Amino acid sequence: MLKAVLFDMDGTLGDTLPLCVESYRQCVAELTGRTPDKDEVVSHFGLSDRGVLGALLGIAPDDPALPIDRFVAVYERLHPQLAPAPFPGAVEMLQAVKATGMRVGLISGKEHYTAMPTIKYYGMEGIFEWFGLGLPTHNCKAERLQQVMELWGLTPDEIIYVGDAPSDIELCHSVGVRIINAGWAGTTQGDAEACLTLKPEYRLDNFNDLLPLILSL
Repeated sequence: MLKAVLFDMDGTLGDTLPLCVESYRQCVAELTGRTPDKDEVVSHFGLSDRGVLGALLGIAPDDPALPIDRFVAVYERLHPQLAPAPFPGAVEMLQAVKATGMRVGLISGKEHYTAMPTIKYYGMEGIFEWFGLGLPTHNCKAERLQQVMELWGLTPDEIIYVGDAPSDIELCHSVGVRIINAGWAGTTQGDAEACLTLKPEYRLDNFNDLLPLILSL
């Protein structure tokens, strides 16, 4: 019986990947005069906010000189333009899942620097019971899944993760957790073949199919 649903943010609850990419590009350009291309930025995804920014600037993520506040300012400035709203019905879907008594959490590569502004901007405050956020050194989603299972006293068959990236599928399977692969963001369509090759338990291309699937499990 399904008892908890853990959600990714970028490309899953909102089409925020263009916002993330452009925020790094503009921040680095403002600081150095060099504008990294999209591929360079995306190559570091999986790391947290400080991890990606540090990799692009050649600064250790724990260095006090890392201009994380400057990056957050760019991210918040661009948010209304590049990611003005979550996917239609996302807030209502999360509320409906909670209303069933299932526990709801967020597991994201973001750190609080960008996760919390997006949650607030999207009107999702008070929905998530637990946050498993990113680390600057490596993709830690598998560790976060293990943490939440231990914290909530659940087994892998009692939770499911909703995420868009091929790495999400691999990390879920590494700890025995099922995944609903989110294929509805236009920015993730290029990953469809890679995702299907990894055999997610479920793949959906329409966001409106997500709630009915969750409620059927």
